[in-house]
Amino acid sequence: MSCAPRHILRAAVVVVSLMAVQTSAQIIQLDPPSGSEPAPQEETTTPGIDLDRRALGLTGRQGARLGLDPERADTGPRAELLPLRMERLSGQHNAVARMTGESAHERFILFLPDSPGATELSLAHRSGIDTLPDRSSLRIAVNGVDLGQIRPASFDDFATARLDVPEGVLRPGPNLVEVSARHTHRIACGADASFSLWTEIDLRRSGVTIATDRFALGPEGFIAAIAAQTARGAPVTFHRPDPEQSMVDVAPFIARAAIALGGTPPEIVSAPYWRAEDEVAQLARITAFPPGEGPERPQFRRGGDGSIVLLLDQSHDYEDVLGTLFPSASVMPRRGPTLLQPGAPRALSELGVSQLQGQGRYQQLTVDFALPWDWMLLASQRARLDLDYRFAADLPEGALLLVKINGTTVRLLPLGRDGGQALPTLPITFAARLLHPGTNRLEFEALIPGDPPDMACPPLDGAILEVSTGSRLFVPEAPDMVQPSIDRTLASVAPRNVALSNRAADQLPPGLVPQIAAALLVAPEATRLVDTDARLRVGILSDLDEMQTELPRTAVRALFQAMGLGAFRSDTAPSEATPWEAVSGPRGVLGRLGLTEMAPLPGRARDTLVGLVRGETPPLEEWLADKDAQIALIQPDMQNPEEVWMILSPNIDPTQAATALAASRVSHDGPRGQVAVYSEGRGWASWTAPDRPLTLRDTLGPGNFRAVMGNYATTAPLPFIGTILGLTLLSAAVALAVLLLTRRRSR
Repeated sequence: MSCAPRHILRAAVVVVSLMAVQTSAQIIQLDPPSGSEPAPQEETTTPGIDLDRRALGLTGRQGARLGLDPERADTGPRAELLPLRMERLSGQHNAVARMTGESAHERFILFLPDSPGATELSLAHRSGIDTLPDRSSLRIAVNGVDLGQIRPASFDDFATARLDVPEGVLRPGPNLVEVSARHTHRIACGADASFSLWTEIDLRRSGVTIATDRFALGPEGFIAAIAAQTARGAPVTFHRPDPEQSMVDVAPFIARAAIALGGTPPEIVSAPYWRAEDEVAQLARITAFPPGEGPERPQFRRGGDGSIVLLLDQSHDYEDVLGTLFPSASVMPRRGPTLLQPGAPRALSELGVSQLQGQGRYQQLTVDFALPWDWMLLASQRARLDLDYRFAADLPEGALLLVKINGTTVRLLPLGRDGGQALPTLPITFAARLLHPGTNRLEFEALIPGDPPDMACPPLDGAILEVSTGSRLFVPEAPDMVQPSIDRTLASVAPRNVALSNRAADQLPPGLVPQIAAALLVAPEATRLVDTDARLRVGILSDLDEMQTELPRTAVRALFQAMGLGAFRSDTAPSEATPWEAVSGPRGVLGRLGLTEMAPLPGRARDTLVGLVRGETPPLEEWLADKDAQIALIQPDMQNPEEVWMILSPNIDPTQAATALAASRVSHDGPRGQVAVYSEGRGWASWTAPDRPLTLRDTLGPGNFRAVMGNYATTAPLPFIGTILGLTLLSAAVALAVLLLTRRRSR
């Protein structure tokens, strides 16, 4: 063998050897695919750590990378800020609460797993530049105990104030934190200046810090952990064998658990067992096992990252699980309008109002109440408010008090004379048709000019306006009559009857179903209905094409464009002249005879007839002309009012949609009628079909005859007039026949 081949052979041996070494060093370990179990590994017996990886929701390598692997978990407690949650339901889904005006008040929920003893409450705040710090303050109270006040002197970034909380003030479960703001403008005074005064609270940086080992394995610790986790913007993760499967069966369980937190329903994320959604440690989560593989009874376990994990078996009835797990857990009572039974005067204190005082130059004092869903008066009946009020002495000229019902002013009162003393009871009557079934609002709006308007307002001792809670509101009784309406159906939908359409299921997350179900349950039980057939379908824009609806195709097209392609604009091309226009024009017969003033008569007659049938309601496509909608609620068939569709635009976050729906359930200006659209910043706008049927569910008798006839005459004036006219003609014909027969006999 020559020298050259020998060198080539040696080089080949070296290369092969190096490749073998390199290959042995490149052993790649893959995480198990979604839905499969990892290879068995030796388990340790570290106390207090759940070794079931499905409960952790992490693979071994993912857990090791995040420091959450059960074999390597750090069991030491860490400090965790439990943030504040807004008690008031707002259509905006954000982590900042704003208080506007000279005087403002806001309530927050702080959910704790146990009593922390003496501690500190953090409050991150900033104010508008027009606020005068030396004459402004923020007063904080917890569970009715005053913690003192701070000065709002931060105008750019949020400043964190820390207030000492004495031992025994905070308790396990929900705690009420109240912030009262008093603002003074630097250089102006009056109602207009009040709108530039504000303070914001950063909820995610405000609250109480405790150690994570204070979250006990139990209902209270689990709810407190969920409350803290969702308050900082994190979702509730629900680990399941098939994360893409519908969550209709889970909706009642998660909805009622979310309601226990108070405030806005949280976002729900459906996730597989073996995937980490993000690299942020969770405080709590839920894991459901396939039927027969989970625990016989629901259990709380400690995850490798220290979180509380609720373990369930999918064969269990989720509603029964809820009753079993949370019988003793403290929950925040739902605040909402109180039901007012018509027929007798009710004091405002009976409607859940403890105090009505205004301490600023612009104030809105509101009283929300609910009327039964079968209450309806549409004619000339009158309701009455017996108002007891007083106002400060020496108010500037032009001070006014507006009394409103559902946004309509029913009385304007000057606040000039007789200030500083008790006033006689003022009876205020108003049309009962301004009220409607469901939530209503009585509002007192005060506007006080500045004196002078170009200087800081002088300090005030006491309230500018005070409305006595002994004032009485009387709403007359009404016959049991109903009309199809979106708000009535939404008040009847049970959590199990919320579902995604087939098209929406391919694009929207499964967790949206329990989130919307929770949004429907925020209203108090007294204002809800029980209807097993009512259902809510959540869809997307493409569902409009195949929806079985009574709406004309032009209206569906207008709705589609308002939600997806901008506001709908009808064709503005000039139309040909009608025969009447040719006759009545300047060169027509009427023009030549000098009778052009008769030209508008046919149009006026047509408008009168249309008005008798339609009333003041414009056609739907015309009503949608200036609307830009992100959400549309549609009642497709008034003969089948139990079904309502919720159509989501592509440019809205599903969580924002659920938040807006939740706020509407306790609002007087929420969706109603047959079509309602929502846009951020404008809120809800509703369109009511002029031909929606009116159903009497009571026995017609002398006691309700006038009210029933009045409702029918208002709802359908043309058929009612035709019926009365027909009866009149029939009576005249009978009288004429009797007269003729009498004359014949006399002859």
